[in-house]
Amino acid sequence: MKRPLPPQKMQSRQPSQDDCGRLKKLFDENKNEEFVKAARALLVKFPKNGIIWKNLGTVLQRAGRLEEALDAKSKSVEYLPQNAEITGDLGNTLLRLGKLSEAVEAYIRALKINSHHVGIHSNLGLTLSSLGRFTEATEHYRCALALDPHCVRAYTAYTNLFFTLVHNPDVSSTEVFQEAIRFGEFAMQGQGLQPLIHSHENRDPNKKLHVAMVSGDFFNHAVSFFIEPLLTCLDKNQFELVAYYNNTINDSSTQRLKSHFAGWRDVAALTDVQLVQQMANDGIDIAIDLSGHTDKNRLLAFAYKPAPIQISWIGYPGTTGLKAMDYYLVDSDWCPPGLLDDYFVEKLVQLPSAATFAAPANSPPVVDAPALKNGYITFGSFNRTSKLTQETLDLWCKVLNEIPTSKMIVGNVSDEPLQRRLEKDFLRRGVAIDRLTFYAKKTIPDYLALHGEVDFILDTFPYAGGTTTGFALWMGVPVLSYVWNTLPGRAGFGWASSVGLTDKFAAHTPEQFIEMAKSWSENVEELQALRHQLRDRMKNGSKLKPENVTAGLEKGLRMMWERFCAGKPVESFVVPTEGESL
Repeated sequence: MKRPLPPQKMQSRQPSQDDCGRLKKLFDENKNEEFVKAARALLVKFPKNGIIWKNLGTVLQRAGRLEEALDAKSKSVEYLPQNAEITGDLGNTLLRLGKLSEAVEAYIRALKINSHHVGIHSNLGLTLSSLGRFTEATEHYRCALALDPHCVRAYTAYTNLFFTLVHNPDVSSTEVFQEAIRFGEFAMQGQGLQPLIHSHENRDPNKKLHVAMVSGDFFNHAVSFFIEPLLTCLDKNQFELVAYYNNTINDSSTQRLKSHFAGWRDVAALTDVQLVQQMANDGIDIAIDLSGHTDKNRLLAFAYKPAPIQISWIGYPGTTGLKAMDYYLVDSDWCPPGLLDDYFVEKLVQLPSAATFAAPANSPPVVDAPALKNGYITFGSFNRTSKLTQETLDLWCKVLNEIPTSKMIVGNVSDEPLQRRLEKDFLRRGVAIDRLTFYAKKTIPDYLALHGEVDFILDTFPYAGGTTTGFALWMGVPVLSYVWNTLPGRAGFGWASSVGLTDKFAAHTPEQFIEMAKSWSENVEELQALRHQLRDRMKNGSKLKPENVTAGLEKGLRMMWERFCAGKPVESFVVPTEGESL
């Protein structure tokens, strides 16, 4: 029988403190590649260390290597099966991969371990919302808020709750607004925040304005497609731009965006107080929130009122609920004066045009309408699955049943159980499965190319397409929208106005939607001609030209500052178009 090794020679079952310290330093400094290498080396010695597997998964996910992250996090759950945080973290990666049903299962397992985990309730709600299960999603958000209404994870639950409410056709604008008011109270009272006191002694109406843009989306994200053209055109002699980037992703889009800012601050690791102090140090005159109630927003920092003028724009189509937020930017097509003012804490500023769009470089060419060779119309949808409400499916199926030879492509469906459910939803409404083609989420080049198989898009409601509509029009594919009187519900009308198609592709009743679909299905030659005009309309339409949108934005910012300098109250106003008097 072998004698045991002396204690000093026994191999430890855990990595040393030095090893752990080295990993933590690499993790905190976002040195992803070095961390991965060091972690994998340690896992050779300690293959069942669930914490190292978990942290490796986190870093891999941070680097965008989601499949590898899933493998690492699955192992962390295997070795630490009773850790709710780790099981919930596995759900987060599954969610990022579009494996929604598996993510739900992971979150439910985590809640069986710890039913009081605020973050897991919130993330489960978000996933259920993506599956169109809005009532269940809302229940989990409410549970998160009830468990600990003032913690950081409850703040995330609020963000996710708004995401769900604006997608749910059964929730009125009044209910969403009331919830926003409650969030505003949470931000100011629950967090114990007090607005900063600014002297702002330099109230020169003609000064060069220091403008902050705050976002977690300065990478290859939808927000970048809207904001980059404006940054290119903005008059740097009149406006000094400072970016406050609340993310760790750093890609080619990030590098391009950086070149347009006089200052760049990576603020993901800063507390709200630290972020507010940084903005004060930078002497910000106007702070623009580009996130609203979406992921990685910094609304709690805005609640401190770090700038004398604060604006919300682009990221979220609705009020922030913050009394400290002064304005929200719209235009008269997207949001006619007086229509939605009562559902905003902010005052609405009507720009001549509130959005432009940067098409991806090396976009595929526009191809002929597929109906010319197929002999039948192919409808399409590439919106998020959370937008595929039962009401939307009802209307789509009425169109498909009115045009029995037609077919439909539904993109962005990466979850197989969800696809099976959607197939049943269509079948129950009289549409055979062989008329449907589903595609998982694709890379942008492949996604754009897929438009070549679609004659025109059927939009969703009450949350219409935004970026997806911009992509479709750029690829020559018109989008038929049912206009819903909310800000996200009017996006399709705004796009149609930008390319001169409100009378042909913006319906105000379900019956009109069906009639428009039938009419275009019977006029393939006209559809073909329009298809080859749309890209030029996107390039040359006055409402979408970056220089025109930027000119309106510049004028609006200057008017806000002049009002502030004159001591006038924050009020809604219309920015005149070029040539009009103020």
